[in-house]
Amino acid sequence: MTERRGRGRPKENDTDTSAAISQAALRRFAAQGFEATSLREIAGDAGVDVALISYRFGGKFGLWKDIVSRAGTGLHEALERALGENDGANSQHRLEHSARAFLAYLLDRPEVPRLLLRDITIDNDRSQWLLETLSLPLHRHFIEIAQANADERGEASAHLEFRVANFIYSAASTVARRERLAKLVGGLEDDAQFAAALEEVLVEGALTS
Repeated sequence: MTERRGRGRPKENDTDTSAAISQAALRRFAAQGFEATSLREIAGDAGVDVALISYRFGGKFGLWKDIVSRAGTGLHEALERALGENDGANSQHRLEHSARAFLAYLLDRPEVPRLLLRDITIDNDRSQWLLETLSLPLHRHFIEIAQANADERGEASAHLEFRVANFIYSAASTVARRERLAKLVGGLEDDAQFAAALEEVLVEGALTS
């Protein structure tokens, strides 16, 4: 007699399988884009039957939305941890620490900035989902701290929203295009040098100066 699975938390192997599918999808979507990626490729990478993806995620768009949501959640958690680590610090320090946490997250997960840049210039459901799930929450997070920093310093906040948006997309674009940049700028092959240059140019040179 086949044992029926009751309601409740999913089995550990189910969770592992979903995680494998999500990771495979993130790599494929980030590298190839949504249109050029097939569920069969993702299923092959994850070592599962292609029908399982449709069953669990409702198809390719459902899977894509799931990994974007996961990326948004991961970023939110990383930024909240950064704020918690600097509770009570002044806004300048909180802004710089949040910016460094954002850069560290992108450097550790280069597929995420590639995903952030995909479809963003195309007016469709995916670009709107990216905007609402990744871009706008990031923008609001940094605007709030940057505005508090400007208020503390008693300075005018001219072009503040533009500077924050430029920081977010410049960071994503720089990390996503690191290999190409390395052909133009020496030293970027080294992880530590790249991270230091990224921080100096984008945090100290653009966001907080």
